[in-house]
Amino acid sequence: MKPTLAMLAFLVCTTSSAVAQERIVIGEACSYYGDTISGELYGFGSDQEAEQAIARIMKFTGLPQNFTIKAANVPNAAAVIRDTRRLILYNQTFMERVRQTTNTDWAAISILAHEIGHHLSGHTLEAGGSRPETELQADRFSGYVLYKMSATLEQAQAAMETMTSEGGSATHPPKSARLAAIANGWVESRDQNSRDADPASSAARTDDPPPRERRADTREHPEVIGEDAFPAEPPGHAFVARCTFQDGSVSFVTAGGDIMMNYLGATINVGRQAPSNDPRIAWLYVLQSDNPTVAAYLNLMGLTGLTYAVDHDGVIWGQNAWGQLVQMGRVTYTN
Repeated sequence: MKPTLAMLAFLVCTTSSAVAQERIVIGEACSYYGDTISGELYGFGSDQEAEQAIARIMKFTGLPQNFTIKAANVPNAAAVIRDTRRLILYNQTFMERVRQTTNTDWAAISILAHEIGHHLSGHTLEAGGSRPETELQADRFSGYVLYKMSATLEQAQAAMETMTSEGGSATHPPKSARLAAIANGWVESRDQNSRDADPASSAARTDDPPPRERRADTREHPEVIGEDAFPAEPPGHAFVARCTFQDGSVSFVTAGGDIMMNYLGATINVGRQAPSNDPRIAWLYVLQSDNPTVAAYLNLMGLTGLTYAVDHDGVIWGQNAWGQLVQMGRVTYTN
């Protein structure tokens, strides 16, 4: 989890870099509209506009881009795993039709944000492909990040509003539910931005962590996405702190310094507290696990060894791609 700008002309440039096609054999896939992905898939070099859009979205997540985007003969767009490599595939003809139908570049950007949400939420690592609950989580992430990118709610919902029918399926919820999920994420991001703009939390906007002597802000920082995946404190442990990140993930710190997470009903240890020599920093949040399964997941996500700084006001800090400090979330202490 490491980590805004003018609108981009999007996804239809036919002058994409000349890269030979690649046959793609996939395992699990999460496609945007629930279309079945069958037959032989071939990936091609993505166009520059798509690459720029993905990079722009990722800047607002505070996470590294550890997946590859490719144009492909998929029905619309999909997040997939090929071997151990994470891919986002998109159909250039479909994206051009989306842009022309909705008359906004935001529609195509929202589709890519949705697919990124699948990867960041770990949905493509789960057996069974798309499910209604995971689609709603990705929709909510799309709405959340598009607000941060300055899209209106109408723009964030344009692709879903215009290009889908109302009926749902075994893998995808009905349009009304997906529009509500996008709105939920968009409104949450707006409300969060309003709180951050409050003078009481203005320190979160500076380049350096707030001074040590500031009074701690103990307000809860609400989840953004993934409420179903992270519903409550893991059972069987006594916790001294709750860490809520802006991507929606929630973890808990034990009295012994272990960082635990409740993932789909299973309690997993994702890291440990570590001391800091910097007087501005209360402690360090280090992502590391001795559990082989969890370690493999962290490695795949590019998170192993990633470290955050928690200041004395409970703000979690990380670095973006340019090495600048950015607020990643908040810690709430239980006593």
